[in-house]
Amino acid sequence: MKRVNKPRVLVLDADLIPCLSISRSLARRGCVVDAASHTLRPLCRYSNTVNAVFQYPDPLAAPEAFVDWLLEHERTTAYDLVIPVTERTLVALSDRRERLSHINIAMPEAPSLEVALDKAQTLALADRVGVPRPMGTTLTSLAELDGLKKTLKFPVVLKPARSIGSAAGGASQLQVSYAFDASELQAGCAHALQFGPVLLQEFFSGIGVGVELIANKGKIGYAFQHRRLHEVPLTGGGSSLRKSEPVMPQLLEASERLIAALNWSGVAMVEFKLDPLTGEYSLMEINGRFWGSLPLAVAAGADFPAMLLDLELDGEITPCAPYRNNIYCRLLSRDLSWYEAVLRGGSDQRIATIPSRGEVFKGLGLFFHPRHRYDVQCIRDPLPGFADISRLFKDYVNRLLTLTNELKFSARQRRAWKNGEVSSAISRARSMLFLCYGNINRSALADVMVRAYAEDSGISVTSAGFHRESGRSADPVMIEVARESGVDMTAIRSTCISEQQLHDSDIIFVMEKAHYDRLVAVDASVADKVYLLGAHRNNAGWPVEIADPYGQSRASYQACYERIAEAVDHIKAVIAEGSSD
Repeated sequence: MKRVNKPRVLVLDADLIPCLSISRSLARRGCVVDAASHTLRPLCRYSNTVNAVFQYPDPLAAPEAFVDWLLEHERTTAYDLVIPVTERTLVALSDRRERLSHINIAMPEAPSLEVALDKAQTLALADRVGVPRPMGTTLTSLAELDGLKKTLKFPVVLKPARSIGSAAGGASQLQVSYAFDASELQAGCAHALQFGPVLLQEFFSGIGVGVELIANKGKIGYAFQHRRLHEVPLTGGGSSLRKSEPVMPQLLEASERLIAALNWSGVAMVEFKLDPLTGEYSLMEINGRFWGSLPLAVAAGADFPAMLLDLELDGEITPCAPYRNNIYCRLLSRDLSWYEAVLRGGSDQRIATIPSRGEVFKGLGLFFHPRHRYDVQCIRDPLPGFADISRLFKDYVNRLLTLTNELKFSARQRRAWKNGEVSSAISRARSMLFLCYGNINRSALADVMVRAYAEDSGISVTSAGFHRESGRSADPVMIEVARESGVDMTAIRSTCISEQQLHDSDIIFVMEKAHYDRLVAVDASVADKVYLLGAHRNNAGWPVEIADPYGQSRASYQACYERIAEAVDHIKAVIAEGSSD
């Protein structure tokens, strides 16, 4: 549809790749496209399709300031349309619609969006319209969990009720996790509930399929389907390689029922898990905004940004031509992470299927497929692709340097234990501090195991963490694991580290290099009295760090307990030797 004036559009979330696809699409339609992000150098700034790039306050950390910025910016630069690309901007804008009513923002009506944003409401909607979905329940407090443990079938999927959660006055982007036994479920729920209700679902095994669409007042005007080929992480996450395919009638019908019930207007992706052997499917969620795999849709000919422009400015959808099937699109940076994960084989194979070598080589062969495309790299708009590769190269160089530093640090810590430096420091110490992040697992356990023994020798023992909240009880899973070995952790409470504690401690044991780095950044003078507790074993193949078991399997807690118990035995032996002299 021809317009006399070029529409001016502001695309938010310019640091993310869908913004680049939207900018390229709308520029082809003759729009003047501005982009904005909370980051300083978003990828879109390199695109020849973007007129100008702006920076706004982080919508998660300061939503009011973000909205204030948009209001002020729109006063000086009037836009025909503003497009939020992710929940981090969409939620902040939707919650303040009254202040923004004079700005044309591409977002669905508030009641419809609320259902899509809240996973529990989405699944309740699925029940009402007869769309299959995983069995599950919503948990609002840890007290409700005891009555559910006997009825839940493991593995259990833990989904935050909303992708954007809030705790301690701030907002956070939340992730899905999994529990394979009751202890993991307890720990995972305790963490997730800090940010709001959590949805407990049965695990549905299948491939990820998305039906992308644009609708007007509950009627779908155009639909597209993609199949996920690579996901990062392997246990389920964003796709790094996917392909276009015909829309399956049963998935389209399910999507139509959901969209009609929502009276939806705008773009959306209805995400399903599909069992390719039986044809059974299950609804995962509704993304009420542009999706991460948008570059594939546009590359296949499903130009959703252009159709959204027509809907928002003209009030109707002008469908584009039918899209092409079997178009492959790859996010290069994320896909390299997929190959790394496969080669390392470190993913949990209880829910992740590790591809065979044949499947890996088949994926590599797609690089030379005539229907293969990239999310970022584009001949007509080359600079974002070069910037993406440059960032990727810098990331690998930094990772190599970090690995080198970690290896040097690990070797230095092992030498300190081997050559007697740590033993001498323990013998001289009158005060000992154990430190980890939360002070409810690792440092708390070491504290309890050493304190009574050391105090008999005149050594005071304390523990602390970087977590700002003090007075928390020890992790209930670790309490149980410790109790089985005769160690009582029920009385200990967490403490947030203070400068006074650092100054007063003669020797400090940390669990990770990150803890050491954080302490030295605060006070470089403590470096010579900080040691890794897990470096006591002189074995090059033995990790020097003791990993945080929080929210992990019970086996992880047990392994953590055994590592700390072994290190504590070394400390006790040195104390005993000093006492006998």
